Amino acid sequence: MASWSSLSPGQREAALHGDGPAACYAGPGSGKTRVVTFRAARLAERGARALVTTFTKDATEEMKTRISQLVPKTIPGSAHVTTVHALCLSILRSEGRKFDILTDENRRRGLAEAAHAMELDGGVVGFLTRAGFLKNTGETAATYKPDSSHEDREFARAWKLYEKAKAQQNLLEFDDFLTEVQALMRKEESRAKWAAKYTHVIVDECQDMNRPQYQIVLALGQDHHNVMLVGDPDQTLYAFRGADLETFRAFSSHPTSHVFELRENFRSTPSIIRFAVSLIRQDLERRTLEFVSTRPDGPEVRWNRYADVEDEAITIAEEIKRLADRGACFRDIAVLYRLNAQAEAIERNFAAGGVPFIAREDGDFYSRKEIAGMLAYLEFFRSYSDEWLLSFLNLPNRKLSRSVGSALRTTAEFKGKSIWEILPDFYAPDLKSHRTVRQMQRELEHVNSLLTDLGNAGEAVKLIRKTLEFDAWLRQEEMNDRDNDRIQNLQRMEEAAARYPTIDAYLTAVRKVREETAKRKSERAKKRSQPDAVVLSTGHAAKGLEWRYVFAAGWSEELLPHRKAIGDGSETAIAEERRIAYVMATRARDYLSISSIDYWNGANVEPSRFLTGLQLSSGNLGEDISIEKAEPNQPLMGGLFAG
Repeated sequence: MASWSSLSPGQREAALHGDGPAACYAGPGSGKTRVVTFRAARLAERGARALVTTFTKDATEEMKTRISQLVPKTIPGSAHVTTVHALCLSILRSEGRKFDILTDENRRRGLAEAAHAMELDGGVVGFLTRAGFLKNTGETAATYKPDSSHEDREFARAWKLYEKAKAQQNLLEFDDFLTEVQALMRKEESRAKWAAKYTHVIVDECQDMNRPQYQIVLALGQDHHNVMLVGDPDQTLYAFRGADLETFRAFSSHPTSHVFELRENFRSTPSIIRFAVSLIRQDLERRTLEFVSTRPDGPEVRWNRYADVEDEAITIAEEIKRLADRGACFRDIAVLYRLNAQAEAIERNFAAGGVPFIAREDGDFYSRKEIAGMLAYLEFFRSYSDEWLLSFLNLPNRKLSRSVGSALRTTAEFKGKSIWEILPDFYAPDLKSHRTVRQMQRELEHVNSLLTDLGNAGEAVKLIRKTLEFDAWLRQEEMNDRDNDRIQNLQRMEEAAARYPTIDAYLTAVRKVREETAKRKSERAKKRSQPDAVVLSTGHAAKGLEWRYVFAAGWSEELLPHRKAIGDGSETAIAEERRIAYVMATRARDYLSISSIDYWNGANVEPSRFLTGLQLSSGNLGEDISIEKAEPNQPLMGGLFAG
C-alpha cells in the first residue's frame, strides 16, 4: 500500500494544498492520480466532504479503490468519486425528475427522422452528431440562434422538433444530463443546496471537460472556493466533443489560484521525454512546462520509413517476435495508430505471423459495421447461403422491415429452394418493399455476372462498393469520430483484399484474424485479466495507459495529421493532431519506435510534418534494448473567486 513517503516533493505539495482554488499542471507519467488520491483521502480524514470527478467509469472505480486503501473504514469525512454525467444523473433523480434514458440507437434515429433530419446535409447521423456537439458547448435547441442560411435554419427547426418529441416521451440523452443540471445551477436556491453537500471539489482530467461540465463543478465550488483542477493541456484530445481548454487556462491564471506543476516524469526514459518535449514544443500557444525524467537514459527513439502498411506491419511483427524471443512479455508491448483503418494490416499480418494481439476498442477491424457488411457480401457470393443474404438485407440501409426477411425465408422453405433461387419471383408484402427487393436483386445479379472475370478479391470489393453505392451510404452514416473514417476503412479493405487471388483466399485470411481475436477475448473472460498479447489501439483509446515498448505506426500526412485536420486548415485542428502524437509517444516507458509509410489508400504520402527537425535514430531493434524485469512505476469563473 502506498504511503505519503512515496510521494515526490512536487506531488506532496499539491496533495497537501489546503483551502482555496488551485490548478495542478500534471504532465504524462507525473503521478497526477496519486495526487488526486492522496488529497481526497487526506481531506476525508480531516472531516471534509470531497467531490472527486473523473473522466471515465473505469477511472472512477480505480480511484475509489485507491482511496479506500488509504483511509480507515471509519472516517469523519467522505470522498464522493464520480463522473460528471453520473453526478448529474444523481442530481436529476434526487430532484424528482421522471424520465427514461434514450440509449436505443434505432429509437434515436426514428425520432430524428420524424423531425425531418434526413433532409439535412449529413442526414440523421450528421444531425445527431451536431446536436450532441452543440450541447457539449452549452447550447440547447431553445437557445441556439441559426445563421441566415437555409440549411442552418432547417437544422434549428429539426432540432426543436426532435427535442419536443423527446420531451413528450420523457426521454433524456446523456448529453441532456449536463444541460439540465446546468440550467438547475442557474437557480440560486438549487445551486446553493447542492453546493452545500461538498466542502472541496477535485476535478481530474480537466483538460477534457466541456463548458457545461465546467459550469457545473465550478457552481458547486462557488461558495467555498475550494476547487482544484488537475490536468495536462498537452493531452487534450476531445475538441471535436467540445473539450474546453480556455476555462482551465483562465482558472489557473487567476491571481488567487495556487498553481502546482508536476514536472517529474516517472514513466519514460530521458530519450523518450526529449523526443516528446521536442514534439509538443512545436505548439507555440501552449504553457511552457519542461519535464524531467527520473529514470536512467535508454535507447534513442527510432524512426523507420516503409513503402506501405503491409511492409510496416510485417516488420513490426518481426520486431515484436524478436523482443519476445529475448524474454519480453507480449502484454508489455503496444502498437498505436491514428485511425482504425490502420489496424487491418496489423491484425492480418500479426495473425499470419503468430503474434498474439488484442484490440482495445471496437473489437477487431472486421467487426466494424461497414467491413462486416462487405464481408457478408463476399461470403454470400462464395456460398449463396440464406444466412448471408439475410444478414445484409439492410446494408446499405434499404429500410426493409423484418417481415420482408421472414417472408423471404418462408417462401424459400415452402419451395424447397434457397432465397437466391426464389428471389426473381418473390413478391414483398407492400409495393415499396417489393421495388426495393427487386432493385437489390438486380444489383446482386450484376455483381454475380462479373465475378468470374475478376483478377483478385480486391476487385470484388471494388465492384460491390460501386454497384451497391456503399460510399454514398457511408457519407450519410459516418459519425464525427476522428478515429473511424468508414470510407477509408473500406478502401483499406479493398487494397488488402487485392493481395489475394480469390474471395475464398481472402476470407480464409480474415477468418484467421477473427479466430485469434475470439481466442484472446475468451482467455480474458476466463482469467478475468489481460491475456499475454500485444495491445492494438488508437491514440485516443491509449490515453492514460502505458507499456514498456511502443510502436507508433503511420506517422504520415493524411494519417497523422489526419486528412480532416489538414482539410480544416486551422492551427487549432493541427494542434490537436500534434497532441495525439504526443500522447502516443508518452505511453512508452523503455522503448519507442516511430514509423512512416509512403503509400496510403491509393496515394503517395509524405512523412508527418510533426517529425520535421526532430533528431531520430533510424534502423530496427538493437542490442541496446534491455529485457530485464521492469521496475515498478512510481470566463466561466462566475462567483468562484469572489470574496
